[in-house]
This record gives sequence, structure tokens and C-alpha cells, in this order.
Amino acid sequence: MTSKLDRLLFHAHSAQDAAASATASAEHPPFNRAAAFAEVSRANPYLRGAEMAKLVDEMERSYNNPAAGNGAQAIVRKHLGKMESQRREMLKELKACGYKGRYASASEVLGLLTTAHDVALDDTRPSARAILRQQVGDADASRLATTKSRHVREAMKKLADHPTARLMEDQGMRTARDVSEICKATLAGGVVALYQRADVAKRLAVQADDIAELKARVAALEAGQASMERRQEITESGEHWHDIARRMRSEGASYGVIAQSTGQKLDTVKKHIRRSA
Repeated sequence: MTSKLDRLLFHAHSAQDAAASATASAEHPPFNRAAAFAEVSRANPYLRGAEMAKLVDEMERSYNNPAAGNGAQAIVRKHLGKMESQRREMLKELKACGYKGRYASASEVLGLLTTAHDVALDDTRPSARAILRQQVGDADASRLATTKSRHVREAMKKLADHPTARLMEDQGMRTARDVSEICKATLAGGVVALYQRADVAKRLAVQADDIAELKARVAALEAGQASMERRQEITESGEHWHDIARRMRSEGASYGVIAQSTGQKLDTVKKHIRRSA
């Protein structure tokens, strides 16, 4: 698995042209500040502004120091260690002042997503914050809505048989990628993503029903056209369909086969055969 250190060094030492690989080791690639800022931000998301810039500047000076040689890894480790120490100190101070982190429990996430699935196909739907407000109250709703949760994936598995989930599955809107997009978002973003996919699934289902209805109409028209053509053929032959029906019946043909062959309705064929019996 690639570490933060490896990723930073990868960005700092950009890949060289294959033709120049023989001389690349003698060169010193420029320091990649954008990659350094990104990695520092990932390592300590609470570090901002001047403090972050100062740290990156110090890293760049150390990197560009010819005497440092292969000590770049040690430099990066040192500064990442400082950031981790600062993060731990910050957490201690937060705890000392009474601050407690609040994250949604498994049952709260399941309740949120169950309600979201229940209303996903409605015209008007509550936001994740509104749903959480009913579950945990106003104080925690906003905080929880903007956080991510590791319980989302398990909740999505438990809701796989929900009617909304089955509709989304049938319409190709609940693939592994769709579920992953919902899971990696904040709770508010996950609910929005769920609603968006439910909307698409609903439209696709309506379109499928319309297409099925059109196909049924076309089939009925084609059957009617075929029936008219058969009746026309019988008329042109000079033989009445009554005679054809009686002859076919005497040969053992069913009412359905006779109706299809003569272009008549099934009930019409049955009534005629019974009257003439």
C-alpha cells in the first residue's frame, strides 16, 4: 500500500523521459509545491493559511539543499510527525474543554436511509438534515448531516430488498459504483445521490411501461390487419367462412384455430358452430 510519504515523494520527483533515464539520477527535479500542499492538507486537515505555507516552505528549503542528498524522506517524516503531534495536542485540548465528537450510529444511519428510501419516489422529499432532525433533534442534525459514516454501506446492504432499491436495481441505477458514490459522500450528500438515482429509475420505469403499452397496441393492430387479410382472402375465394368453419371443425380443428384461419372472433366462431351443430 502506498504511504503518504511515498505519494509525496512521487509527486516531488516527476517521472523522467525514458530516453533521459540514464542521466535522470544526476539531476534534482524541482519541488512540487502543489503536491506538497495537498499531502500536508491530507495529513493534517486542521492546518491552514500561514502555518501550512510556512511548513511547505521549510520542506522546500530542505529539499533544495544539495547537502540533504537522499535525506528527503527523513525530512518529510519529521514534518509529518510534527503534524501528527499537533493533531494529538489539538484533540487533547478539545477534550479538556468538554468537546465531544458526534457521529451517527449504525441505527441512526439505517433510520435515515430507510426514510430516504421510503420517500425517494415522492414528488417532495425531505433533506437528510430534516430527517435527522426528527431522529436526533435540532442540536445534532446539522452536524451529522455534514459528516461521513462507515455505517452507510451496511445500511445499503440491509435495504437491498426495499421497493425503491429493487426499482433502482431493475433500472441499472444501483450498481456497485452507484452504491459507492452514496457511501463515500456525507450523509446529506448520500441522500441527495440516492434521490437522484431514484428519479432516473422512476423515469426509466415509466418509459418502459409506455414502450410495453405501445408494443401491445402495435401487436393488436398487426393482429387486426392479419384478420382482415384472411377475411379478404376467403371473400375472394368465393367460399363463405361458415362453410370453412364447419369443415375445419369436422376435421377436428379447435375454435381458436378456426377463428385464426377465418379471421373471425373466437366467440363468433363458437356461436356459429354451436348453432349449426
